Amino acid sequence: MKFLVTGGTGFIGARVVVNLWERKIPVVVADLSLNIEWTKQIALLKHQKDETKLAEIKKQIEQTSFINLDVSNRDEVKNVFAQFADITHVIHLAYLMSAEVEADHHRGASVNMLGMINMFDMVFDHKLARLVFASSETIYGAKHSAYGDENYAVKEEDYCSLDDHFYTYGVMKMLNEFTAQKYIKNKGVSIAAMRPPIVYGDGRMRGSVLWACEFATNPALGKKVKLPFSKDSRDCWIYVDDVAEQFVRLALKPKLNHFAYNNGGHSVTAEELMQTVQSIVPEAEYDFEESVPRTSLIDRCDSSRLEEEIDFIPRSLKDGISTQIEEARNRQLQLNY
Repeated sequence: MKFLVTGGTGFIGARVVVNLWERKIPVVVADLSLNIEWTKQIALLKHQKDETKLAEIKKQIEQTSFINLDVSNRDEVKNVFAQFADITHVIHLAYLMSAEVEADHHRGASVNMLGMINMFDMVFDHKLARLVFASSETIYGAKHSAYGDENYAVKEEDYCSLDDHFYTYGVMKMLNEFTAQKYIKNKGVSIAAMRPPIVYGDGRMRGSVLWACEFATNPALGKKVKLPFSKDSRDCWIYVDDVAEQFVRLALKPKLNHFAYNNGGHSVTAEELMQTVQSIVPEAEYDFEESVPRTSLIDRCDSSRLEEEIDFIPRSLKDGISTQIEEARNRQLQLNY
């Protein structure tokens, strides 16, 4: 068994790689802009108090191949599979986020559409056991009111019309899923999609949702934070390490019962989110942007399908935020040292 993780030194990808190292599963880490030291640091900080585990992780790092890869370049993709002919599984996370897509639609389509198709072709051409890719809650559109009851948790089979969409990114994810199911039906390959909500944690370095890091990391380091929406804005949040665990478990399970899965998470208002932060860091300072009533995202999603499929329930919101705060402080201590 050997995994290829594309976008493997990104915010979620690095956590997936660390998860595979912890399982002692060989991995090829591919990214357009490799951030190798960042990925190593996540693993080493996490296990710094366990010398035995730390030694094991260091051994896994030494055996890992890190490669530059532009997934939109078909020749580059084919060369990876020629060079590493023993790849059996792929977790595909190489993708341009919403702001990047809107800034450059040509590049966005190249990476997000052609890049995805290049990877789907590799599943068939190299008879891979499975490819799991990141879809998104944005396929459900920009407003929860499209589903009626504000307390309703959106399910995988729920439909959202184009009229209710805001992000080009989300519509691209819809087409990715549609195309994947064509490959499954016509070529008999094993592909699965997960639809994460807001993924929070320490270490986001780019994108339009840096606040999904800053909301807890800033207070951890004694800095004020401002969230760009109202205190009453409701969203669904899930910790980055739990998303990584979900990706790996879904990739490893021999047989799946479905194609698409909601990751789940905790539905809270922005005020409830920051009250949770303040319960851990009492001196936390924060403001909201009350002129922006809500984010352009759904408020709740049902995760029972995925929980049943992989037998995993994400940690509580408080536990996730506590872990993020501890990691941010440990990283700062290391920098100061």
